[in-house]
Amino acid sequence: MKVIIDRGLCDANLAFCQRCSAAFIKHPQGYDRPCIREVVDDGNPLLTIEMFTDGRSIQIELTEEERDLASVEGWEALADFDPALFRTGAAERWKEIGRLSTQHE
Repeated sequence: MKVIIDRGLCDANLAFCQRCSAAFIKHPQGYDRPCIREVVDDGNPLLTIEMFTDGRSIQIELTEEERDLASVEGWEALADFDPALFRTGAAERWKEIGRLSTQHE
């Protein structure tokens, strides 16, 4: 399973994001979050997370051990950089997305 996450769609601070992502990683088919852009059944038994955050695009394929860690600590425990603690601007991005969807109808 592959999950595409865009942290730019949520203003939650990093501590909340860690808890939220931990719950999602533990039960990826049971949680719907504003930052989840897409969940793809790619036939891979491992969970792959593709994330857009802090001007970066990262892709992590989680082994069972990494998934166990991330299901407690959140995605940030596996990141090779220090993500931003606070985020802003999600409301404006959602308004822009809303305008885009009406233009295509």
